[in-house]
Amino acid sequence: MLARLALPFLRLKDRRTPTPAAMRAAQDRIRARLVSDLARLPVGHARGLDHLPLDGRLCDAFRAQVPLARYEDYLPLLERVARNEPDVMFPGRATALAITSGTTSSGQAGERFIPQNKALLAHHQAGGAAAFVRLADWIGPELLGGRLLLMGGSTDLKANAHGVPAGDLSGIIVSLIPRLLWSLYEPGRDIALMGDWEKKLAAMTGRVSRADLRLASGIGSWLLTLFAACCRERGVERAQQVWPRLRAVIHGGHAMEPLIGQFQHHLPGDTWMQEVYPASEAFIAVGRTPWRLGDGKVSAMDLLCDHGVLLEFCPDDDPRAEACVGPEALEAGRVYRVTITTPGGLVRWQMGDLVRGEGPGVIRFAGRSKTRISVFGEHVEGDLLAAALATACAATGARIRHSHVAPVLPKPGEQRGSHEWLVQPEPGSALDAAAFGEAIDRHLRANSADYDAHRIVQLTAPIITTLPDGTVERWLEAKGKLGGQHKVPQAWPDRTIAEQLLGA
Repeated sequence: MLARLALPFLRLKDRRTPTPAAMRAAQDRIRARLVSDLARLPVGHARGLDHLPLDGRLCDAFRAQVPLARYEDYLPLLERVARNEPDVMFPGRATALAITSGTTSSGQAGERFIPQNKALLAHHQAGGAAAFVRLADWIGPELLGGRLLLMGGSTDLKANAHGVPAGDLSGIIVSLIPRLLWSLYEPGRDIALMGDWEKKLAAMTGRVSRADLRLASGIGSWLLTLFAACCRERGVERAQQVWPRLRAVIHGGHAMEPLIGQFQHHLPGDTWMQEVYPASEAFIAVGRTPWRLGDGKVSAMDLLCDHGVLLEFCPDDDPRAEACVGPEALEAGRVYRVTITTPGGLVRWQMGDLVRGEGPGVIRFAGRSKTRISVFGEHVEGDLLAAALATACAATGARIRHSHVAPVLPKPGEQRGSHEWLVQPEPGSALDAAAFGEAIDRHLRANSADYDAHRIVQLTAPIITTLPDGTVERWLEAKGKLGGQHKVPQAWPDRTIAEQLLGA
């Protein structure tokens, strides 16, 4: 009965824009609505929206006159919102502040926050519903025949000095789960409130290891941590033995390719997998179709073109504001910087994310602009790093839980630098460092012309450094970010994180 009631309700939220013309029309409507809503507010004055024509000239004027923005450009407005001042970046006051990492901040200043309001939270809810419905359309009502695990950060929000709740976006989003699904939600509200990761993992293991789990959702590496804990709890080797009717996994926030082998160890090949691309600023995309775990090929993602957020993409090789294009103009194989305008008051906001176009409205996540590796200009993006890691795991049989890539600059008097791969294997997984490094090098040389050209004269072979079990977890704990939605950055432009990991 619950399945029959809930699925038609959720299907109303999955709105696709299949043609370039439909994408552009949807985005034009969203741009006009956002400019009209925000122009009279302080954010509209600061960003120049109050001078734009609200007619057929709006698209061209918007791209030509409104500059791109980063977090630092918004600090005065963000501070006013955090003081609970109304009508600053959006009508009314902030519902909550989503605390997120500072990897897009030029000053690398650490944590930052993104204000959430009712319209933005409704957008997040619609994105999550779209991902869920696409899975349900493939699997059917049996998806709702058991429990649904949403593995996120703590839902225990803490009010700041001005009474504005603040915390993980995943915790804020839990409150948006449709009431029809509350009775199926795991790990339950009490455990979801817990902030201590070690205690939370223990409590979650004790509860869900006995549940009839049908869906698991979260960051891949942390789902694997839970799978291992529940297997120990039940005295078995594979998650399939714990949850024989687990049919689907929703994953995001971490490259899945290097983890496919580990998921294949735990779950049968006919498990449906669905990628999502949510961020604190907006829900950007969901997988075009679910993909079968046994096939090992992650599906590309559809941009959410008609979900209330304006999406723009600046070519990475031409990042001028006027060079941005809409979803309908994405070119296959080209790398873009993601720029958004949202009902949360972010106007032409550069997220710091890179995507690779797959054609109109279709993308693959390509990493963060700050986590690419380019010692000499070889420009190795995050998706290439993930693919190289996955290839090395498949070639050598290694199972890697966490990894981080850092540059090694030339020593005085030398001309050649390198990439150091710090990898933390799964407990009990052997690692042949020489073969592993050769596989990574071979994949990058075959798939990146820039890397291959620099490899000849300026880069030595990759250095593989094995981290002891628990290293990344200790590093995250020291940062106050153990568990939930947190992870070690895939790569970093200097050795700050690498040296911290080596000393953890």
